[in-house]
Amino acid sequence: MPPAYDLIIERRGSIVVETIEACDEDAAWRIGLMLHIEALMAVVCRDEHDPESTRA
Repeated sequence: MPPAYDLIIERRGSIVVETIEACDEDAAWRIGLMLHIEALMAVVCRDEHDPESTRA
């Protein structure tokens, strides 16, 4: 099962978190940008074994 990533999205002044599965962090960013190019703020890895996998 691929790791889960949280997409941090800003919608109408509110922060929304959407969880997706992706093979790696770069793929999660690509998916996030395809889905929410105007609102994506960050991608956070939810895998407890790899807490360093975040990029904002």
